[in-house]
Amino acid sequence: MRQRVWWRRRQGQALVIVALAMPLLIGMAGVGLTVGTVYYSQQKLQNAVDAGALAGAKALMMGDPNAPGDQAALVSQDDPGASHVKLTVSSSRPNTVEVSAMVNAPGTFAALFGHSHFAVHVNAAATYGPGAPFTYAVFQGDPNAGDPPLTLIGNAAVISSNGSPTANVHSNNDLQLQGNISVDGACEGDPSVIKEGTTSTEDSRNTGDSTSTEDSASKKESPDCAGPIVAPANQIAMPQWSVAQATPPNAIVVGSSSNPVGMTIGKDQTVNGNYVIYGNLVINGHKNGNATGNTAVTGHYLVRDGNIIVNGNAIITGSLVTFGGGIFMAGNVSQSGGGALAVAAFTSNGQVAESANAPAAHNPPDAGSIVVDGNVNVSSILYAPDGYVDLNGNEDVSGAVIGYRVNLKGNVNITYTPSENAAVPVQQASLIQ
Repeated sequence: MRQRVWWRRRQGQALVIVALAMPLLIGMAGVGLTVGTVYYSQQKLQNAVDAGALAGAKALMMGDPNAPGDQAALVSQDDPGASHVKLTVSSSRPNTVEVSAMVNAPGTFAALFGHSHFAVHVNAAATYGPGAPFTYAVFQGDPNAGDPPLTLIGNAAVISSNGSPTANVHSNNDLQLQGNISVDGACEGDPSVIKEGTTSTEDSRNTGDSTSTEDSASKKESPDCAGPIVAPANQIAMPQWSVAQATPPNAIVVGSSSNPVGMTIGKDQTVNGNYVIYGNLVINGHKNGNATGNTAVTGHYLVRDGNIIVNGNAIITGSLVTFGGGIFMAGNVSQSGGGALAVAAFTSNGQVAESANAPAAHNPPDAGSIVVDGNVNVSSILYAPDGYVDLNGNEDVSGAVIGYRVNLKGNVNITYTPSENAAVPVQQASLIQ
C-alpha cells in the first residue's frame, strides 16, 4: 500500500517536470524552425545568385553587349522572392561579374516576438577566362608524382608586365629554383618548393703596369620569389583545345590528310593570310645577321600532322599551331600575336606524348612539343599541354610558358602579359565567390 502511494507521488513529479520544461521545448523547436527557414531562404537565394553570376560571366565571354544586366531576370526566375537584384562588372577584378540580392525570410516562430521576417543578403562573383593555367607566367601541368619537377636553371627572370608581383610560377610536381632565378610573384609546387643557390668564383685580375692579384671571391647566387611560397600547391588540370577551335576563319587549305604536301616559305618572302596546312610548314630566313632582309609571315597557320620549323631571320605576326607535330624555332626570330591564338603544339590524339618527360632540343622536334633555340623574341603564349616547352639560348617571352613539362635553360626572360590570354580559344566561366 505504501509502495503504491509512493509511485503515485513519483507520477506527479514527472508531470510537474514536463509542464515546466514544455515552454523550453516549444521554444527550442520554434528556434530550430526559424533557423531552418532562414537557412533555406538563404541557400535558395544563393543558388539563384550563383546562377545569375555564371550566366552573366558567360554572356560577357560570348560578347553580349547587354551583359550582365540581361541576366538579372534569371535570379528572380530562380527565386521569385528575390529583390534588390544587382549585376555589375567588377571595377577591380578583370572579366568578373558581381551579383548581390536580398530576400525576406519568414520569421515563423519569431513572429510571436515581433520579428515577422528576416532580411537575408547574399553575394556572388563569377569570372571568365582561358582557365587556371593561363593565370601563371610559367606553368607545368605534370600530375604524375613520379615524374621530374619543374626546374628553373641559370639566369632566368619571371616578371610582370605591369610591375606588380603577379608573375606566378606553378608546378603540379615539385618546383626547384637553381641559380640566379628571380620570380616576381608566388612560387607554387606540390609537394614542395626547393630553392638552391649556386656559388660562382671571380678570377684574379691584372691592373696597370704592375700586377696585383686579388683573391678569388666566391659569390652566392640565390633564387628569389617576391610572392609567397605555396607548398603543397593545388593540382590544376590542363585544358585542351580542339582542331575546330584552333582553325582560323576563311583559311586556305594546302594539301589533305591523304596528300600532306606541306608548305615552304623561302628567304625574303612575304606571305599573308590564314592557312590550314597538311604536312610540314618550313619558314626559312637568312642564316646570319648580315642579311639585308627578313622573311615576313603574317596570319594564322594551323598545321595538321606535321612540324613547324623556323630557321634564320624571320618576322612572324600571327599564330603557329600544330596538331600531330612539334614547333622548332632557331635564329633571330621575332613572333608577335597580333590577336592570334598562340604558339601551340598538340599531339594528334590529345594524349600525352611518350617524349614529354624527356625534353630534347633537336630538329625536328617531338610531337606536341616546342623547342626554341637562339635569339628569339616571342609575344604570345607558348603552349604544349601534351609535351614539353624547351627554351635554350637568349629568349624573351612576353606572354606565358605553359606545358606538360617546361625546361628553361640559358638566359630566359618571361614577362607575364595577361592580355595575351584574350586570344586563347578555350574560355571558361567559374564562380570565385
